[in-house]
Amino acid sequence: MKHAALIFFAVLLAVMGLQNCKPDPPITPPNGEPDSLYTGTKYTITKPFRFPNISNTGADSLTEEGIELGRRLFYDKHLSSTGQLSCGSCHKQQFAFTDAGNALSQNVFGPTKRNTPSIVNLLWAGKVFWDGRSSTLAAQAQDAFHGEQDMNIPNAISYLQGDSTYVRLFKKAFGRPGDITEGKIYTALQQFMMTLISDDSRFDSIQKGLATFSSSEASGFQIWATETGDCFHCHTLGNTWLMTDNLFHNNGLDSVASIDAFADLGRGVISGNSNDNGKFKSPSLRNIALTAPYMHDGRFQTLEQVIDFYSEGIKLSPTVDAIMLKANHANGGVHLSAQQKADLLAFLQTLTDTKFVNNPATKDPFQ
Repeated sequence: MKHAALIFFAVLLAVMGLQNCKPDPPITPPNGEPDSLYTGTKYTITKPFRFPNISNTGADSLTEEGIELGRRLFYDKHLSSTGQLSCGSCHKQQFAFTDAGNALSQNVFGPTKRNTPSIVNLLWAGKVFWDGRSSTLAAQAQDAFHGEQDMNIPNAISYLQGDSTYVRLFKKAFGRPGDITEGKIYTALQQFMMTLISDDSRFDSIQKGLATFSSSEASGFQIWATETGDCFHCHTLGNTWLMTDNLFHNNGLDSVASIDAFADLGRGVISGNSNDNGKFKSPSLRNIALTAPYMHDGRFQTLEQVIDFYSEGIKLSPTVDAIMLKANHANGGVHLSAQQKADLLAFLQTLTDTKFVNNPATKDPFQ
């Protein structure tokens, strides 16, 4: 009897111990909202064919909801001080996110002094803007929102807090506490812009063996990729199909007598080095047929004018790039024949990515 009592007592202690090991009940989320509201869906970017490896650490934290949030912020005109200007007002998808033929960008106060650059493949860009004044896409977004759009932060956050879609997306994109902050606005825009990847032009299909150049296009490719046209030094080839070296050059647009006489000092203002005066970032040639006008000030309306410039229009100045002074550039350029110019133009048109400029995932969600 005594033995049975001891067994009963031991069993009772074991049961009590199991009860004490039960997990604590879940903590009730603030305002009764389920935890699932604060959990985004991870999004992974696959490196395109012959593109550089993805080293941008921001790409490691992408979510589908963060990208969608950034897309809405990119196209939302309510965030500007006038309620009439968004990022998408100047960066139009059908023109590879440039400004539809306008020579100069517009802000809420009027025209700026520079052309709207394409925001393609900026995941690999390093420094952004013509003068490279921002080192991240989030910093670029902040610059544009305070510059071109003149955003009032308290008003913008109040507007976003009053929109249930924005409230949900901020929670999913960034997790708890789910608040809406200025920094998160820029980070979401960065997430969206990281997905603006153009890698499906006919040129890409040709490189994959899925299509072939015409004879004129093949000739133009050789002109571009050799000393004949000398395009490849700034719009690089190799294993980096970005079509830009992401560096800064004075490409011989203007003849000035002194190093401080450029109408726009460009990179020199940012670096503080007068030897950078007159230098601007090499734009990507991807979708180049859609992004007129050309150069930092939009001075050339057509690709034919650009080709003519590099053929016989290069001018000297104190900071002109050494590439422009090579032996075969004597007397203003590389001096292409009419047929070579036509072939080079034919090649450049193979860089148009129609899927990119019609991608429903990056279009204006408010239209």
